[in-house]
Amino acid sequence: MKKFIYLSAFMLTIVNLSCASLFSTANGVCSCTCAACINCTGKHHVTLSPEQLAIQDSLRAVKSMRDAELDSLLNMDYTIVHYDASGPEPYKWEPNEVISTPQDSLMALFRTATPTTGGDTEFILKGINTNTKVNDIYFYFNTTNGVPEPLRFVVHFYADDPINFNKMRFNLDGFYYDYTPTGIKRTNDGKFYCENFDNAMDEQSRDIVAGLAHCEYADVLLISERGVNHRIFFSEKQLKHFKETYQLYRKMGGEL
Repeated sequence: MKKFIYLSAFMLTIVNLSCASLFSTANGVCSCTCAACINCTGKHHVTLSPEQLAIQDSLRAVKSMRDAELDSLLNMDYTIVHYDASGPEPYKWEPNEVISTPQDSLMALFRTATPTTGGDTEFILKGINTNTKVNDIYFYFNTTNGVPEPLRFVVHFYADDPINFNKMRFNLDGFYYDYTPTGIKRTNDGKFYCENFDNAMDEQSRDIVAGLAHCEYADVLLISERGVNHRIFFSEKQLKHFKETYQLYRKMGGEL
């Protein structure tokens, strides 16, 4: 208990000293109006020692620094900033897309022939082998009176083990698209199996077309009826073929 009384007295002494130090005037005389100073024996006219004046200056400096820090905090702009955290979006067919590649330079990459699927002229890239015994996936299109018909999508799978796929799942730069082909032909060639189709693309599949024409990476999973799927990774050459066929198709006014 005595220790507590001594400690309390010591704390009151510090409070009185700090108070007097903070509120003294320039001539070192206390001008504080707290209860301790009002009731002091010197009646507010206690002359401070040089050490007390030094403490006063130090406390004033600390107070000034803290006031400045408080002003800085109060004047900060706390407006909530909304950042755009959206990332890349899935590929979509753009109806008004502008193709900057000259049409003449694209036309030079294609060969024309009489089509077997309608129209009067078939446009297919010179670098594509249309033999069904050559594994490939590609676009081509026909025109009627110079106007492109729906873009066609071809898959040729040839191997010594059949897949019997009926669905396809594309991974285009991390975005996934499902496609269900129609009219899949399944034939045998000795010990080899052929699975292929030639479909006209439409409004429901046009985002896949745009994705294949613009992506930097692509693979496709051939989903089997038997539960054993097969993944095909597209080469840079194949992606280039998709892009070039798409560009000429759009350049000539092709729509889906």
